[in-house]
Amino acid sequence: MNAAPNAPGAFDALIIGAGVNGLTAAANLARHRKRVLVLEARNKIGGRCETVTLGDSFSAPSVAHLLYALDPSVVSEFRLTHHGLKFAARDVPLVGLRADGKHLVLGRDRHAAVRSIAAHSQADAEAWPKFQRELFELGRVMRSHWWDASPFELPLPAAIKHLKVISLAAWLDSWFESDALKALLAFDASEGGCSPLDAGSAPELVWRASQEMSGRQGAVAFASGGPATLAQALFEAAQAAGAEVRTGARVEALLVTEGTISGARLSSGEIIAAPLVLSSLNRGESLALTPPGAGGFAHMAQANLAKPAVASAQLLLALDHLPPFGGVTVPLNARFVAAERLETFIAAHASARAGKIADELPFEFIAPSAFDAALAPVGQHVVSVLIRPLPVEGCENRREELLSKIVATLDRFAFGLSKHIVHKELLTPENIAERYGSPSGPGHVLRSWDLRVRTSIPGLMLCGADAEPIGAVSGRVGRVAAAFALAEVPR
Repeated sequence: MNAAPNAPGAFDALIIGAGVNGLTAAANLARHRKRVLVLEARNKIGGRCETVTLGDSFSAPSVAHLLYALDPSVVSEFRLTHHGLKFAARDVPLVGLRADGKHLVLGRDRHAAVRSIAAHSQADAEAWPKFQRELFELGRVMRSHWWDASPFELPLPAAIKHLKVISLAAWLDSWFESDALKALLAFDASEGGCSPLDAGSAPELVWRASQEMSGRQGAVAFASGGPATLAQALFEAAQAAGAEVRTGARVEALLVTEGTISGARLSSGEIIAAPLVLSSLNRGESLALTPPGAGGFAHMAQANLAKPAVASAQLLLALDHLPPFGGVTVPLNARFVAAERLETFIAAHASARAGKIADELPFEFIAPSAFDAALAPVGQHVVSVLIRPLPVEGCENRREELLSKIVATLDRFAFGLSKHIVHKELLTPENIAERYGSPSGPGHVLRSWDLRVRTSIPGLMLCGADAEPIGAVSGRVGRVAAAFALAEVPR
């Protein structure tokens, strides 16, 4: 993967990070015949889209265990399916687990969803079709804000202007009465780091509904072989377009000449000249690579304020057998949310912001081997658990407490699960930050692309999760940042 030695000015652009967004940016620039070098600090590509070995014979997705925001244009324009990207599941149903066994199942079949909701509230069952139609319609309207590379603020629809000032909790309360349904919807709106009580948290659910996978709005997919296949497909597409990728190449500093980006210095001491740098790091980390004061004190203060207030963790389990869930029959090839009340999210956010681990932790888990049997031996399973919100720091010192809480909750719904664990790996927020970089700051769900992507230093742009409306795996910000950069690359 290493690029050949280069002379000063050999590249039109440098990309920091060979994750999904960095590779997408590189592929977009390279196909326009720009000379692009991707610099990846780790010895492997993919960033958070990694499939790891668990124990002796299991494979599991690391961190990005499901895909729901992958940019359709990235998939089609770079023919990722021809580079090996396939989906073992294209429309994963959502299940809200309940201690009383009355699990709530929301899938593509609206009538089946209504029947499931009716077991909790007839009024909610009647409201659901109208709410989902309005939610999806709002999502489609907002795609011009969230999908297109517009360099300026677009006028917001009246409905979004209303949602901009209210909380998710208030919005859901205006539609529904059952804890089961409100808690289930809250998890999909939690990735931006907002509490359901935060003003402006409601549009985060609309953002989720604006996404599309495999031609289906609001769908969630699982890549065959795990998320690493997506990264590999993008790597091959970037190489085919002419981009060079160098691993084990950590950027130590960005060079600024007369107020403008002029290149980068690696930890090896090598200097690489380029008039543009697109960084997959968050805003604070990217600006910290520049000389002191290069971005202006106000800009650095803004970067410091954008630090995340909460984080997530991941637990990977290898099981010799997966016990069944009691109560209502649920599909195993689903994603399961363990949070029975909206107050669970509210309390967990309050605890995380105070640097504490909540007594009751909301989380989502899947059994990847139920989608792709090749990930585990016959009759055995892998389970991936995504836990959020958690404090950004402090979990590493309490990892046994965190682990026991998660496993105890899993045992409540799949009795005896803990007895079947043959291998486990817990990635605390500190582990994830060390391995993949710091999490993105608070969601910028209604800010323009220009404000998210550009920095105060000419030639330095952001192309990572921190510049997305919500920090999900999409590749979209890589595409948008490349579009902005193309206007600035010397011809």
